[in-house]
Amino acid sequence: MPEGSQPAYLSPSELGTKDYWETYYARTLAHISNPTETTNDEDADSDVNDEDDPGTSWFSEHNAPQKVLRFLTRKSFPLAPRNTRNAPQPQILDLGTGNGSMLALLRKRGGFMGNMVGVDYSKQSVEVARELQRSRGHSAYHTGSEDEEEDSEEEIGEEWVKGEEQPIRFEEWDILGSTALLSPRGDVVEPAGADALDWFPYQQGGFDIALDKGTFDAISLADDAKDTRVCERYPDIARRLLRRGGFLIVTSCNWTEDELVKWFTGAEGKDRLVVWGRVEYPRFRFGGQEGQGVCTVCFQRVVDA
Repeated sequence: MPEGSQPAYLSPSELGTKDYWETYYARTLAHISNPTETTNDEDADSDVNDEDDPGTSWFSEHNAPQKVLRFLTRKSFPLAPRNTRNAPQPQILDLGTGNGSMLALLRKRGGFMGNMVGVDYSKQSVEVARELQRSRGHSAYHTGSEDEEEDSEEEIGEEWVKGEEQPIRFEEWDILGSTALLSPRGDVVEPAGADALDWFPYQQGGFDIALDKGTFDAISLADDAKDTRVCERYPDIARRLLRRGGFLIVTSCNWTEDELVKWFTGAEGKDRLVVWGRVEYPRFRFGGQEGQGVCTVCFQRVVDA
C-alpha cells in the first residue's frame, strides 16, 4: 500500500485476541451441552441463539446478514443461484466463521448448493458451529419468519432453490498462521502429504466466494505492534484464497467504506482486488459528517495477462 494512503490503526482490544473468542465459545458450547445447568450468565436458562454471538449481533442490528444475502442472490450478481442453474455451483469459504450462521443463511435461505467451508482459528468456535449445524439450531433453519417469506418471494423464488444439498464443513484453521497454501509467487499450490487441506479446491485455484463478517474487524484489534500489523497482511492472504475472478465480500462495523477499500485495494501489481459492488445501508449525519453503522464491500480478484 503506498505510503500515506493507509488508514490509521485501531487501538488493540481483547476482541482481537484468540483467548476472548475461545472463552466465549467454550461457554456457548457448555450451554448447548447442558442447557439446564445453572451458571452465572443471566440467560443461562434460555435457548442458545446464534444471533446473540458478538460476531453476529454487531451486524444483525443493521440487518447486515439479510442485506448480504439479498446482494448475493440478486440477478446482477454473477454467481447467484439463479445464474448458475446449469453450471458448477460456486464454492464458498467463510473466513472466521464463528458459529457458522452466515453459511446456514446462504444454504437455507439463499439456495446456494455448492460446497461450503467455514474456518476459524478458535477450536471452540468450530465445535459450536458443527453442533448448531447438526441440530439445525441456526436461526436460518427456523420457519415462519416474515423476513424469510419476503426474501424468498423477492430475491430467490422456489425455481432457484434446487439441487442436492451438500453438508457444510467447519474446520479449525488459522488464516494468518498457515502458509502451506501460498507459493512465493502468490499462486495456490497443493502441498504434499499431511499438509494438504482436504477441504480446499486446489484444482480450481481457490474458492469462488469468500465471506468476511467482522473477521477483519477482529484482526485489526490484535495487539501485534512488534510485528507487521496483521491487518496489513490479511487482505493479500484473503485474495489468494480466491480463484481468479472470485469474489470477497467484507462486512465491517469498525472501518468506513472508504477505509475498507484502501485496505483491500492498496496492493499494486497484476494480481489484485478491485471493487465490484457495495451493499447499501441507511446513512446518518452527525456533527456535520455523514456515515453509517456498518458497511459491506464486494471485491473481485483480477489478474492481468
